[in-house]
Amino acid sequence: MLKRLTIIGLAILILVAGWFLYQQVQNNRAAAMGDYQIEGARRAEISATFEADGVLRSNQTAELNWQTPGTVEHIDIEVGELVSKGQVLASLEDSSLPQNILLAQADLINAQRALDDLYESQTQRAEALKAVELAEQSLEDALNPELAQANALSAVSQAQKDLEEAKRNYLIVSRSASNEAIEQAHANMLMAKRVYDETQRQYDKIENKYNRNPNMYKFWESKKLYKRILESLEQKLLRDRLAYERSQERYDNLLEPPDPGDVALAEAAVALGKALLAQAEQDLESIQDGPRAVDIAVLEARLEDTRREWEQIKNGPDQNDIIAAEARITAAEATLKAAAITAPFSGTITDINNKPGDIVNAGELAFRLDDQSHMMVNAQVSEIDINKIQPGQETHMTFDSVRDKEYHGQVVEVPLYGTETDGVASFNTVIELIDGDGNIRPGMSGMVTFVTDSVGDALVVPTQALRFEGGQRVVYILKDGDLIPVEVTLGISNSRYAQVTASALAVGDLIVLNPPGD
Repeated sequence: MLKRLTIIGLAILILVAGWFLYQQVQNNRAAAMGDYQIEGARRAEISATFEADGVLRSNQTAELNWQTPGTVEHIDIEVGELVSKGQVLASLEDSSLPQNILLAQADLINAQRALDDLYESQTQRAEALKAVELAEQSLEDALNPELAQANALSAVSQAQKDLEEAKRNYLIVSRSASNEAIEQAHANMLMAKRVYDETQRQYDKIENKYNRNPNMYKFWESKKLYKRILESLEQKLLRDRLAYERSQERYDNLLEPPDPGDVALAEAAVALGKALLAQAEQDLESIQDGPRAVDIAVLEARLEDTRREWEQIKNGPDQNDIIAAEARITAAEATLKAAAITAPFSGTITDINNKPGDIVNAGELAFRLDDQSHMMVNAQVSEIDINKIQPGQETHMTFDSVRDKEYHGQVVEVPLYGTETDGVASFNTVIELIDGDGNIRPGMSGMVTFVTDSVGDALVVPTQALRFEGGQRVVYILKDGDLIPVEVTLGISNSRYAQVTASALAVGDLIVLNPPGD
């Protein structure tokens, strides 16, 4: 009996000890599990990326310097102001300009005058050639009696017509209107006035109906109807008013006496017409028996004079003289531009170093101009990654000074050569931001992320969980309280995740990010 009790006691003692040992192991495991960082395997889009340091800059930047010494007279812009290409930003006082600028003003005037004279000689050349052609034609006509007589007869006929027209005009401007004409014009004016007043009355009547409350309309009335009538009456009112004004003007003109100035001009035109007709008749009479020797001699002498003048100037101005004058003008204008600063391109003034009254020297900085319509980033890409990018490639960028915001851009320039620093080559790659805003400014630094590849709906695991064991990549998963290594074959990856292309890993498996080293 005692022996049996002893055996039973030992068994109970063993069971109790085993229980306590099991609890201790479970507690230790639970404590260890509590230190693990866990993330579930999942499917998602993944992009292969790499990063590079970048500095933000404007699309175009210029530091504008004074080209000559002097005293600042005007500064017509402020920091932050948008300016246009060619706009004058500042100028120097004329009295403070050096001697070469003042001499350039005089030289510009002289050079322009010399160029004008050269071009004027070209005009004289054309006139001289025309004179030769006219003299040749006059001589040819004189040597052709039939043609000369026909031209002379035509000239007489035209002179007679001109004289008759001048006489008719004189009668019109010098004759006072008859009482019958005045009375008829007055009657016409009164009739036109009555028509115009009646049309105005009809227009006012319809306009009142149009503006009336539609609820007071009869069944056959409507806004649309009265609007059409008003539009028609408006056109008629305009025509009737113009007819009345013209009839009134005709009546007023008949009441006025002849204008002495008009009469004098008409008399002069009649006298001129008579003189021209007499000359035309004389010319016709002089060639009735053919051209006279003296007339031919005069025409030949005139032709010889025109040809002699043409020979003197037919070659025109020396082209080298024109080029020299134009060069003088260009040089003088360039020198005069030194007295002012103009914007070489459109942009924003980001710095002003002077104010009116300052005395400046040649080469001294005046303004900084930035074209911020397009913001660019210079990213230093290592030689390891440079062959992974090309123009048009997508990028993301974050700036140290702008938190919780990501900007986007595209690669616009991939350099063909790099610069070496401490034995490492880097390539200054240019990126254009496509969603820049007022929070970023030239000179800010940040991190550029280049996207080199992308896969949608991929099985992904955190890169932090990857381990290399036995020549194979593995991740540890937590299953039934135990850590189990699972082999994985990887595709593309970035700094946070990697694509799994082959593995027993399944979506939802609990991946341990920090498995124990053993």
